[in-house]
Amino acid sequence: RINMKRVIGYIASGFRRDKIWLRRTKPAKRNYRVLLAVDNSESMKKSGAGEMALAALATMANGMSQLEIGDLAVASFGEEMRILHPFHLPFTSQSGAGIVHNFPFNEPRTRTSLCVESALFALSSLGDPGSMQLVFIISDGRIERDSRT
Repeated sequence: RINMKRVIGYIASGFRRDKIWLRRTKPAKRNYRVLLAVDNSESMKKSGAGEMALAALATMANGMSQLEIGDLAVASFGEEMRILHPFHLPFTSQSGAGIVHNFPFNEPRTRTSLCVESALFALSSLGDPGSMQLVFIISDGRIERDSRT
């Protein structure tokens, strides 16, 4: 739907100001469960990827909140995986600021396999088969090999 009051300004601006679309009035039909997992290991701090990871986390979380995608959770992983923001709470700028303080990037190892297993468990424990489930892993790519068979 187009906001007709803004069409004249859009044409007068040389088609640059394109804020002519009205917001969605119907409830969102998206029903996703999204888990954002960020590597909290020392290698993130040493390589300088920690600040970029937090910026990516903030951008993705804000974008998904604006798109009303459904439930959003944030986790940190390294030696162990911790859920910092659970699925059932709405993501706000205040909760985002609190999450950032939980990333000192001081864990000695990056156990990615544990992160994937914990993410699968966290998503399956919710028990809603009707929703799509996504996991985004934000890391510097330095992964410790798992010696399990």
